[in-house]
Amino acid sequence: MTKYTNWHDGRRPRPPHTTCSPNLQLINKHLAAEFGMWSVGCYHYRKIRGGTRWSAHAFGAALDMSYRRDDDHPTAPTRKDITDVIIPWLEANADTLGLQRIHDYWGRRYWQVGRGWINRPPGGRNDHLHLEVSEESWGWDTPIKERDGAPAPAKAAPVYPGTVTKRGSKAKARVKVIQAQLAERNYNVGPVDGDFGPMTEAAVKAFQTDAGLEADGLVGPNTWRTLFG
Repeated sequence: MTKYTNWHDGRRPRPPHTTCSPNLQLINKHLAAEFGMWSVGCYHYRKIRGGTRWSAHAFGAALDMSYRRDDDHPTAPTRKDITDVIIPWLEANADTLGLQRIHDYWGRRYWQVGRGWINRPPGGRNDHLHLEVSEESWGWDTPIKERDGAPAPAKAAPVYPGTVTKRGSKAKARVKVIQAQLAERNYNVGPVDGDFGPMTEAAVKAFQTDAGLEADGLVGPNTWRTLFG
């Protein structure tokens, strides 16, 4: 079990804890690749908000990962993905990841090693998870998938964005997600560059034909669910 570190015990940030933890940098890359989350902050030389002691961020021991859906992240995980897939995976693999805390700000709760889940008093909510490592695991530098006992997580399937994606689409982030999934299924989309051109359209039609769908080259709700199902 990960040994808990109280980063707020009066200590001051000193080397090597003056940058983002190498372990958290690897966790960031893993969650981005597997779940479509992204970092909104790790190392930040500051005190606890409204307090006098140093924040875990001041030691590079905390990482905030967002799942806010916007134009740049149209296929970010849903709140259901967070509660049903991502948080359970983080908790189950806390020792392998070296996590000592998982703050679910929207759920107004946090998990701590050795204590389990603890409810927080009502307060502000935001759509990100705060992940915290111990002093022992701060410097871990082995890629997540190469660590002993780390299973590959079940990916949270991207949710249909609500609009059809087709040739000429300007939603580059969404097109890249579609292209990457088609390429993973061995359909030739050309470069995964966010450009929904003739090669991507042909790949969509080929996939639709193989899946028994209308081969119109349009990625609507049925094609999306079948492609990412």
